Amino acid sequence: MTKRTDKMKNLWMKIKREPERWMFWAALLGFLASMVPVWALSFYTVPGCDDYTYGVKTHGAWKAAGTLTAVLRAALETTLEYWQEWQGTYSSIFLMTLSPGILDEKWYFLTVFLMTGMLGFGLWALLHVVLKKCAGCGSACRRGLCVLLLLFLCFQTMVAPADGLFWYNGALHYVFMQSVLFFQAAVLLSFYQAAGKGKRAVLLVLSCFLAFVLGGANLLTGLQSCILMVFFLLYVLYGIRTREGEARRKEKRQLWILLPLLTNLIGFGFNVLAPGNSVRETTAEGMGAIAAIVLSFYWAAVYVTEWMTPLALAVFLLLAPVIFKMVQEAGTRFFGPGKTVFLSFCVFAAMFTPTLYASSSDGPPRCKNIMRIVLYVLVFFNLVNALGWLSYNRPDSLPVRLAGEVQKKAFSWMAVWGIVLCGIFLLAADKNTYTSVSAIRSLANGEAAQYYEENARRLELYNDDALKDVTVSYLTAKPYLLFKADVGNEGSQDYWINISIVDYYGKDSLTVVENGAEESEE
Repeated sequence: MTKRTDKMKNLWMKIKREPERWMFWAALLGFLASMVPVWALSFYTVPGCDDYTYGVKTHGAWKAAGTLTAVLRAALETTLEYWQEWQGTYSSIFLMTLSPGILDEKWYFLTVFLMTGMLGFGLWALLHVVLKKCAGCGSACRRGLCVLLLLFLCFQTMVAPADGLFWYNGALHYVFMQSVLFFQAAVLLSFYQAAGKGKRAVLLVLSCFLAFVLGGANLLTGLQSCILMVFFLLYVLYGIRTREGEARRKEKRQLWILLPLLTNLIGFGFNVLAPGNSVRETTAEGMGAIAAIVLSFYWAAVYVTEWMTPLALAVFLLLAPVIFKMVQEAGTRFFGPGKTVFLSFCVFAAMFTPTLYASSSDGPPRCKNIMRIVLYVLVFFNLVNALGWLSYNRPDSLPVRLAGEVQKKAFSWMAVWGIVLCGIFLLAADKNTYTSVSAIRSLANGEAAQYYEENARRLELYNDDALKDVTVSYLTAKPYLLFKADVGNEGSQDYWINISIVDYYGKDSLTVVENGAEESEE
């Protein structure tokens, strides 16, 4: 009994000495556990809506030739066609034609792994570069803890997780491209910090490529990338102006970022000036540019208030002692918090401008997925910057004193807020509030399996080349995370999906009957 007691005391002392390390492993296990239902549900998702629309030619090329060359050629043809006739987002269109489902619908589950992996990698790269290379603060465990909790918050609170994770077309256009922006920011900052010519050259080329991709992304991400790169250039110019001697000469080397900036601006110009945009604009009523910019700030304020939920507050409060410990170790200057908060709010508000300008709305749910992600990332970096600036410039201020007291009881503080976080997450009244809880619900009550079985029966008919006129029943299972939209008969608002499916599978017609009717050839 004594030996066991001594071991427990020793373990407790280790936990108190390194609370972040133990919290990191707890967070890693918790994060993986939260993602298991999401990844399990991925095996029940199927193609839908614009997956068919954008994949017509690439799917046909794969069936006809079965070669990657033929598929890529078809992807380029589709991109050019849509650029001329519908929208200018060339890089998104190209990638949207390459859904895993064009090879075989059984591979469509890879969509979820691609989107979760890309967002995870992009956010990790950004935090790693900013915290370690730029700020010189934070152990690997502390940085990892920040990444895990931010990812947990982003994945669990998506406004439309079905669009952001389970639907290839919608997730690729927004979540994937926003992740590319995070990675691009990490590459640019790495270029700024790099010393060797070879490494800088590689990073510069990679940055130019990513800038080209972002120029043809959705307009929210594309505009955001242009704004951030202009901010970066202004920071470099300010450094050149204020520094002298060798420091100034080194700062002038950073002007090479003009190459990715120009690439980004040129690509974004091809995006917004595409002939197809004028065609698409006729389907929605927009507003003037000035009105759109002004209203962007209004909607930004609305959603900052709405999305700073108890779960989000619990995450940031849990991270408070970790952030304070990191900034105390930092080897860099921090910016005035007032300026960074204002600029961050401007970047966030700018994400509302394209949709307001184009359609007089604050954006569909799939747009709000990345708006919410960006908000949480900006809040995190502003907390790091504010605590860092106050620690160095106002060490006797109330926030610093409070943070110091919290740091003394770091393990207890983090344990309490960790429990609060789990309670908020698990006890939500609406089971669709958080992504993983909704996934567990759909798996447990059988609606995910039913949804997949109903779609599998349809896919069997679609893939029957001898069957040209197909009749299907309406879907009866509509899981929150999996259901996109159903087909409809002529005259219904969803009839366009029928047309896309007919073109995709080479059918003559697709008719929908009431539930219970037999699916068959007409």
